[in-house]
Amino acid sequence: ITILILILSCKSSEKKASPELKSSISEGEKVYQTFCINCHMANGEGIEVAYPPLANSDYLENNLKASIIGIKNGMKGEITVNGKTYNNVMTPMGLSNQEVADVTNYILNSWGNKNDTLITVKEVSKILPK
Repeated sequence: ITILILILSCKSSEKKASPELKSSISEGEKVYQTFCINCHMANGEGIEVAYPPLANSDYLENNLKASIIGIKNGMKGEITVNGKTYNNVMTPMGLSNQEVADVTNYILNSWGNKNDTLITVKEVSKILPK
């Protein structure tokens, strides 16, 4: 009985995503399936030497602001992800700030990435240049 109580208490103390974050992740998955999957793949692992992985990505973790700008405006130039250098072009996809927020939340909570903080349209709007 003591072990059962310990197991249940551990499970109940785990953080659960807010309903807003869950909804955003669900919407972000749709955006990802439409715009991102061809280069970054269904498993988020990218394509070796061409498109960087999003799965367990140290770049996302350490460069969230730059990542959001890249999702909205595209990226070009050299970046290092998980110790490997990539130098390719990611064209802008024409995403709305809501789509950027949603797909960012999806990416940050998929393939080994874990971020319980909801990225909102307001935050995206503050990051992106006017």
